[in-house]
Amino acid sequence: MARWLNWLERPVHTREVKSSSLFLAITDKPRKIKRFEIFGAIFLSSLMIYNFAEQLKHLTVFCKKNIYCVYFLLFAAVVLIGGVDSLRHLHDNVVINEVCTSNIACCEDENGDYPDWVELYNPTSQDVDISGYVLNKSVKRNKEKYVFPEGFILNAGSCFLFDPKFDLPSEGCTLNLLDSKGHYVDRVTIPKLKYDTVYARINDGDSKWVIKSPTPGYENGDEDALNPVIDGSVYASVDSGFYDDEFDLELKSSDWWRTVYYTTDGSNPVENGIKYDSPIHIYDKSDDENMYSMIPNVSRHYMEGDSELPSYKLDKCTVVKAVARDALGRYTDVFTYTYFIGYQNKSAFDNMTVVSVSADPDDLFSPDRGIMVLGDKYDRYVADGRPEEYEDSKANFAQRGRSAEREVSIEVFNENHESVLDAHAGLRIKGLSSRWDVQKSFYVFFRKAYGGSYKENFTVDGCNFNYHAIAIDKGGQEVYSKMKDTIMEVCMRESGCATTDRIPCCMFLNGEYNGFYWLTERYDRSYIADRYDVTKENVEFKDRDDIESYDDWKDSDFGLNSLIDYYASNIIVAHEQDWPDYNFEIWRTIVDEGTEYGDGKWHPVIYDMNSTSMETPEFDSFEHLKGFYPFMDSSWGHEDESREFRKNIVARIEEMRADEFEQQKILELIDELYDRINAQMILDIRRYNNCSASEAQNLFDANVDIIRNFYENRWKYLDEYKEKYLYGE
Repeated sequence: MARWLNWLERPVHTREVKSSSLFLAITDKPRKIKRFEIFGAIFLSSLMIYNFAEQLKHLTVFCKKNIYCVYFLLFAAVVLIGGVDSLRHLHDNVVINEVCTSNIACCEDENGDYPDWVELYNPTSQDVDISGYVLNKSVKRNKEKYVFPEGFILNAGSCFLFDPKFDLPSEGCTLNLLDSKGHYVDRVTIPKLKYDTVYARINDGDSKWVIKSPTPGYENGDEDALNPVIDGSVYASVDSGFYDDEFDLELKSSDWWRTVYYTTDGSNPVENGIKYDSPIHIYDKSDDENMYSMIPNVSRHYMEGDSELPSYKLDKCTVVKAVARDALGRYTDVFTYTYFIGYQNKSAFDNMTVVSVSADPDDLFSPDRGIMVLGDKYDRYVADGRPEEYEDSKANFAQRGRSAEREVSIEVFNENHESVLDAHAGLRIKGLSSRWDVQKSFYVFFRKAYGGSYKENFTVDGCNFNYHAIAIDKGGQEVYSKMKDTIMEVCMRESGCATTDRIPCCMFLNGEYNGFYWLTERYDRSYIADRYDVTKENVEFKDRDDIESYDDWKDSDFGLNSLIDYYASNIIVAHEQDWPDYNFEIWRTIVDEGTEYGDGKWHPVIYDMNSTSMETPEFDSFEHLKGFYPFMDSSWGHEDESREFRKNIVARIEEMRADEFEQQKILELIDELYDRINAQMILDIRRYNNCSASEAQNLFDANVDIIRNFYENRWKYLDEYKEKYLYGE
């Protein structure tokens, strides 16, 4: 991926500049004019004047009768004269060279953002001063424009890559480049572009334009052009959904003269499509051989024999992806339809939200770009010896950011198995150490560039999702119970700490059962802005790695009630080992907005309780916290603040004991969650441990019993520890 370049000068090939001139030749010599020629000229001139007067009289009558036509002709003449004057400046100056209207991951700027971008090129042999030049997409020159600063020189044979600071619609637009006097220097009409493609001159400064892969900072080459995406649809005779019986599916293009191509394995029908010429038989594919679940290099645990691939056949669905192709070899967007057959006989899916994700297999599993596998880089990295720490690995699934995002189709069916979401989105791997597990968690990003909306609104299990991004969370490293995060978030939902809503669901990946998950919101600036009614651009996050020292922190830096809620709850659940030195995150508004949470103070985030909490009732959380956080111990140099803070924490723990974490309420919540997810957890544990249903049941029961035992015994230990903590014994 090319990094963003604010200012880029590069030498390119030179082209001969040719010009043409108009030469007028005078060949006749002067001669003496005869007298009869003079009288003849006077007579003819008189006739012409008389004729002109008659025509002028008729023209006057015509103009009176057709006054609006006259106005139009006068206006057209003015525009034509102005256009000729402007067009004479075209291409003897700087030109628009390359444009990206949908930048997902091809070019990152210095702030880590991915704006639309434009590249200018100077094809002349002279440096050009483009101070005051204007780039716009509107006939109103003061609207949506980028003005080049004073003293801006674009050297001969060089280019400039920049963010125009206004939206370039992926559906297409016209860009105008004007000089400082308002003359048109260049103009280009950009067609509809797919994300991470550009409209560019086939070579730098060339007159021919093509759709192609981006070359920001490099010469435009004459490599193969990309076909534009054409408008149109592919309709299916049966909607996506759950059906009792198998059936034959018909596909039809919205334009009858186009040919339909399709796949049923999740792959891209443009590259791997089967020509549609007869109905497709849709049936329960659960008895078909497993395909993607049999790929071992998604984890070292498979590769090294610590885990086993499933030896039995998984539940499956049919994913049909289709496109229409015209006579010029151009394709429509991909349309996806998903069918579950016979699931009325599979009780584990009753009243369960179902998420189907499909992507080109290469985007998920290929060694060079598959985001779910160890990959080529990892293989090369360990060739000289296995890395000791997973953070140092080059595994594909350990990569982050937009370069590790792949386009997918995602469909969500609610607890009644009704379709509530059908969208194209971006998929990334979620988590830290859990990325190395055989089961992955995912982030899903909704973007206009994928053909949908910036936010997708849908409701499942009474929870409304209306966010830019969501998570499909496997439960972190809590692989045998998957309820700790949910317990904590249910208890802390009304606190001053940020929490997410989460809904139980199961996931199918390219038509194969991929396990039990929680469908959740994602912590980011967009989520905080929506949840707390603050300005997105004013939100700042920090985690443990961003904090070098707490020495100068004061309790006034925090929303104190939020901070006390945070400490008290984590002490109650005995969060240890990976907290607070990890799994610590806070947020604030940079500027005080004068609202309850937009107060410029830090507020904690509740997350990642899944690995080391709710396990050891005798764990001394107070002792554990010494040396980690300010205000917890007088050794931090804030003795008065620390003493008062300790009192507040102990008081809040007692309040939570009677309310948020009241013992009987927690035990009933555990039982409710057990009943809700038990059947899915059996499928999930079998899927990733290749064990029998009874063995899976025993593992689930044993791990839920650990959580029950914790809450049945936690308070008797806390009573002892809090007294020592409060009075320093």
